Amino acid sequence: MKTHPMGMNPIKLILFIVTLFFASMANSQSLTKIKMSYFPALVDTPSFVAKAEGFFEKNGLDVELIAFTNGPALLSSLLSGSTQFIDGGGALITFPQVAKGHNIRGIANFWSENFYMLIAKSDIPVPNKGKPYPTPLLDLKGKRIGVTALGAQTAAMVENMIRDAGLTPGEDITIVPAGAVNTAISALATNNIDAYLAYQPINQLLDLNYPGSYQIIFNAQDFPESLRINLFNHLASTEEYITKNPEIAQAMCKSIQQALQWIQQPENFDRTVEILEAALPGNPPGVMAAALKEAMPAMMGNGETLGQITPTAVENANKLLLGLNYISEEVSPDTYIHSACNS
Repeated sequence: MKTHPMGMNPIKLILFIVTLFFASMANSQSLTKIKMSYFPALVDTPSFVAKAEGFFEKNGLDVELIAFTNGPALLSSLLSGSTQFIDGGGALITFPQVAKGHNIRGIANFWSENFYMLIAKSDIPVPNKGKPYPTPLLDLKGKRIGVTALGAQTAAMVENMIRDAGLTPGEDITIVPAGAVNTAISALATNNIDAYLAYQPINQLLDLNYPGSYQIIFNAQDFPESLRINLFNHLASTEEYITKNPEIAQAMCKSIQQALQWIQQPENFDRTVEILEAALPGNPPGVMAAALKEAMPAMMGNGETLGQITPTAVENANKLLLGLNYISEEVSPDTYIHSACNS
């Protein structure tokens, strides 16, 4: 019998291919299918990496990532059961629902520290710039600060900042919904807002398309501890689902932690950029690399609590939302933080 050009007997080659096919089918069938809602933004970098680098699969999961552009719709997908896990965003997405009796639990943290910064148009005089928080806010009296949406985490943070400066939101400084990256940049460029609570890659896109158009009022590390160590984007699910599927919650947690540990390694930087460019297409070359480099310190923090939701973060989130009357009673860290990643 003739052999295949590759040197294998045709029958053996067919058997080899069939074996590979069924092995692949068996592996696929052994994975637990999960749906996770996420925000199509840099904030979900750990989810993108866990998917692209196979960390979900290594932990027995076949995770379908489903994009949402606003918190209420994303949260609704969890409460309705159409998705089992969500990027819980900031505390303003989940805490009011917990207060209403929905047993939502935080599982794994995506960001260790605050990644937001306050920027303003470069032609606005800010004589107090460089002084400690919150003094520079006084220079924005009579101005409009843009946020992603009213009722969003960014709006709560800006309202808190204005009050910290002894000013009144809506009277001294107006909070304006400006949307996400592209609409916010447009709002700044067309003078519809004077400042914005920004996040990567807004700065990089402004530098590219409108060089010299903005100034940084507060960098991420300039915020007070209560806003710097807070509850930002994190993995969440319902108590009911976690109780019925503890091994899946543990596998999700492990996948996110492994992704963060992988991202942390300098030799994986270029590959992480490739993953981000595939997950968030449409940005000019070099933008995602610059954005990731700028965001890494906030994502990683000191490295000691990588992937963990800390009691301090939950306590500071309570202070923020209670102080603004977004919730009427605090959410207990013991109740909200699930032990999967946080023991």
